[in-house]
Amino acid sequence: MAVDLHTHSSASDGTDSPTELITKAAAIGLTAVALTDHDTTQGIPEAQRAAAEHRIDLVPGTELSVEWPTGKMHMLVLFLEPGPGPLQDRLVELRRGRHARNETIVARLSDLGYPLTLEDVLDQAAGESVGRPHIADALIEKGHFTSRRQVFDELLRDGGPAYVELTRLGAFDVIDLARRSDALTSVAHPYTIGLSRTEYAEAFERLADAGLSAIESHHTEQSPELRDHLARIADDLGLLT
Repeated sequence: MAVDLHTHSSASDGTDSPTELITKAAAIGLTAVALTDHDTTQGIPEAQRAAAEHRIDLVPGTELSVEWPTGKMHMLVLFLEPGPGPLQDRLVELRRGRHARNETIVARLSDLGYPLTLEDVLDQAAGESVGRPHIADALIEKGHFTSRRQVFDELLRDGGPAYVELTRLGAFDVIDLARRSDALTSVAHPYTIGLSRTEYAEAFERLADAGLSAIESHHTEQSPELRDHLARIADDLGLLT
């Protein structure tokens, strides 16, 4: 049974529409897919229709960048249905924060010698969740760069010349809001938090006590050693992987 519980579509920073994403998932033999676009569930209805056609189980969800004492953490929220709800309603506020951040980044880029408008950025986005990848695409379209990686390395990386912090919810707040929305939470690609082996165990113990459901231990950019370590932590805490 092959599944992928962390995917993005053009509703946020993915390259494929929800229909194209599900079609590709079916072509490689996946039996279940979670659509977890950043700060939005906009693509879920389209993905559900495509999943029904291809007989794939579709898990509705989203991915959030959350506050953590050692820096930002990414958290997947799974089984989050579109529509009103405790967490769903907060997604609207988060997208407003993204819009304000984009305006500030665009102004900063102009000061740095890369004239750009917010309309240029919006032209690169197919959905309502617009972020740094779309800004990078707009700079590429203007001929300033040749790849997203180059833009991030030179300008938009965390702490880069044009980087602006994003409005975030706290990790424990997201866990609480997700539970009240009948959804589950999983820490995404924990390697990006950059903790030691001991610190991982301590962090996940705190999160598990707050109601965390799972750890994304088997991410492609995590070493086999880290995958095994995270899986052992999950097993000790009774978390899913």
